[in-house]
Amino acid sequence: MEEYLELIPVRNPKIQLKKIEDKYYLLIPMDSKLDFLARKLHGDYRRIELDEMGAYTWELCDGRRTVREIGKALKARFGEDAEPLYERLVTFLFELAKRYLVEFKRTNELE
Repeated sequence: MEEYLELIPVRNPKIQLKKIEDKYYLLIPMDSKLDFLARKLHGDYRRIELDEMGAYTWELCDGRRTVREIGKALKARFGEDAEPLYERLVTFLFELAKRYLVEFKRTNELE
């Protein structure tokens, strides 16, 4: 777990966070030719709904903060509701990474 805490998550710049009718969504552009039918049915974006903690985490993935720093910010804002903090955070971030919504950099890769 410790090695993950020093990674720096970076948002995919194509993805937008929007609040729509009191819910948070990641809007993922459907810009592949294979998305033609999905665009016809659902519009130009695929949506992933996030809770408030997920939306806040997304905002913190600015390419400057480590996973450890993001965890500290989550703990400060959500307290015990964030627990088990780092297990949940790392799982969430790796789910985003599997979908190409974030990528990870190491602290030694910063410019």
